[in-house]
Amino acid sequence: MSSQARGNLSESVFRRAVPEDYPAILRLQSNNFIENLSESERKEGFLSAQFTLEQTAAIAEDLRSMVAVVDHELAGFLCAFRREFDTGSPVIAKMLDSYDRVTFEGKPLSSVNSYIYGPVCIARQYRGRGLLRGLYEAQKNDLAGRFEVGVAFVSRSNAHSLRAHVDGLGMIEVGDFELKGNIYVILAFRVPGASR
Repeated sequence: MSSQARGNLSESVFRRAVPEDYPAILRLQSNNFIENLSESERKEGFLSAQFTLEQTAAIAEDLRSMVAVVDHELAGFLCAFRREFDTGSPVIAKMLDSYDRVTFEGKPLSSVNSYIYGPVCIARQYRGRGLLRGLYEAQKNDLAGRFEVGVAFVSRSNAHSLRAHVDGLGMIEVGDFELKGNIYVILAFRVPGASR
């Protein structure tokens, strides 16, 4: 499951994560975790949560995380997991609690076969090269036919990420929820059916 794109004289490969990728995923995650960033760095996007090595492995082995590799270097990652998967994240638990009242295309999220998209992170030096779209398309293709809808959440204060997902990828804002004084936007998108 890999796709390639040419741009800026370098080669980008989008593929499923393997155990050898986990240390690089953890480094990239730590480098972009909100508590490790200055105020100005946060304006370029941030991660609201960090996962341990064990959690990263479990997520990658559940629905398969995708990675972007540029010139043999891990440049980004995108996770996915089932609603039933226990991440231990209070933010995700709060989002799932809202599924009965949040609708997408006229149906409550609780009534559609969906998965959770994210977290996603692109290394700063590789941003603006289409890697987010590449990871997003690779993930949707990988999960085609298994789910109807993907659901993401973004902190309302993370304007960079919100723009990238709504304006850049076309995700639809379907609701929000609050946790510890932070407002999170719930985004949804359609997953393609299985190819014939």
